[in-house]
Amino acid sequence: MPPALEVVSVTGSTNADLRDRAHAPHGTALLADRQTAGKGRLGRVWESPAGANVHLSVVLRPVLPLHRVPMLCLATAVAVADICGEIYTIKWPNDVLAPDGRKVAGILAELETNGGRIDRVIMGVGINLSAAPPLPTATSLFEVDGLARDRDALARRLVQRILVQCARVETDPESLLEDWRSRSSTIGARVSVGEVTGVATGIDAEGALWVLDDSGDRHRILAGDVEMIG
Repeated sequence: MPPALEVVSVTGSTNADLRDRAHAPHGTALLADRQTAGKGRLGRVWESPAGANVHLSVVLRPVLPLHRVPMLCLATAVAVADICGEIYTIKWPNDVLAPDGRKVAGILAELETNGGRIDRVIMGVGINLSAAPPLPTATSLFEVDGLARDRDALARRLVQRILVQCARVETDPESLLEDWRSRSSTIGARVSVGEVTGVATGIDAEGALWVLDDSGDRHRILAGDVEMIG
């Protein structure tokens, strides 16, 4: 059995707290009522009112080659989307969106290695349950579907779901990719990633995004911030 979910009232960052616990076992999970220094991808600050949202981090210690780490992000995105509900979709690689395209959840993975091998991955998840940043691109689950959710109960289910989905990266990666594709709002859409603009045609076995540009050239995108066009 994984360690129990630990809940703290306030912290700078749940990811940073778990980084300080060098020997924390696989499945260790930390939930904060409020974060004061949480960050998302590309260093974006992520804060919210106390008790309103999920600020959660989980320690993963998978037996995988380094190039498979992006698959853990995809697996976590599937877990988060499943917990949020059927109407929510995934934008590559790991944002969860409302039906109107606004963001309700995000994921930040931090990798630590030892001798060229994965030591651990700290997977941070933020879900807007009942409050969202004052941005036109963000919303909360409650604003979208009107469902009141028990935050702590949802967080416990989410930890279990993350562990189950991430285990599939080792045991059944192809079916995991199919589940990700089935929830994707990116595949088939016109996107811009860095200097590449075109139609997202799919993802491969390592989680990379393929984009067909307007000149007919195919681009393999390993990381980047996707902008949906139209």
